[in-house]
Amino acid sequence: MTTTAVAAHTAQEFRAATERAAVYPGDAGILRLTGEDARDLLNRLSTNEIDPEAPAGEVAVTVLTSDRGRIVDLVYVIHRGDHQLVLTSPGQQQNVIDFLDKYTIMEDLEVEDVTDSAALLTVTGPDAADILGGVPHEDALVVEPPTDSDDPERMSTRYLLCDDPDGAGRITADLEAAGAVSISAETAETLRIAQARPAHGSEMSDTYNPLEAGLVGAIDFHKGCYIGQEVIARLDTYQKVQKYLVSLSFDADPAQAGALPGSRLVNDEGAAMGVVTSATVVPAAEGARLIGLGYVRTAAVQVGGTLQAISDDGETDVAARITAQPLLFGGEKPGPAH
Repeated sequence: MTTTAVAAHTAQEFRAATERAAVYPGDAGILRLTGEDARDLLNRLSTNEIDPEAPAGEVAVTVLTSDRGRIVDLVYVIHRGDHQLVLTSPGQQQNVIDFLDKYTIMEDLEVEDVTDSAALLTVTGPDAADILGGVPHEDALVVEPPTDSDDPERMSTRYLLCDDPDGAGRITADLEAAGAVSISAETAETLRIAQARPAHGSEMSDTYNPLEAGLVGAIDFHKGCYIGQEVIARLDTYQKVQKYLVSLSFDADPAQAGALPGSRLVNDEGAAMGVVTSATVVPAAEGARLIGLGYVRTAAVQVGGTLQAISDDGETDVAARITAQPLLFGGEKPGPAH
């Protein structure tokens, strides 16, 4: 396939994902937690409320943090009644297992990595819910993550978890027949950046804390203690967050996308203001656009403001406009009723 044909194919996939519906294989890690203390332990170790008394079927998003308040991983906890399923970032299963093991003392908990024995599908786009509703999927668990429904960029997304990997192929074919379009991993990555979803290794790591990463909606500031709570509460209370994740638009040739991650963001005086963490080319009818994500010092976070992205080798020097300060799960959860 020629470069022009590849570009056209990618544009069709991206348009389907943003205007209709798309399906693609998920690459999240999948852990199965059993034991009477599973939910209670997760609640005591992570940022959000994981109610031990919640009914089966509840999906909670929460962040595991170090004692310094830095991100270990963003995880989805799915209550299955007699066990919990935890979706981790891709390749972070063992990292999460080690974290849980470190803080498990006398608790009744067993953790099993079931990633290789299951299959995960992601269905996304404005028509995702309608298309999924018309496709038989009794042998798959539908996971609907909490999201900020007031943000038009947060398109309807569902995950389908299949115990039988062969079942994922059948469901994918049925979704395609109903109107969804299968998209490549490259298009899925472009979609991730366009939707401002932080990824482990670029926007999430022990370099950043959940407040910086725009994960404030996955933090319950009214719950009891958890690992890293003191640090996170202090940063929030005294407004000491040093930088924030932002969406960026670059005034540059799309061919420069691969060189942008890691570039420094500087102001007009050349002072360091942040770093580019991800970049991609968004296909559009009026011409491809170069967009990305990055971290910018709090004082310089101004939507519409422009910085300069400069690579260490000096080969890249382009204008970077801040287009948004994304909050993946919305703003802070409301306080308890009085």
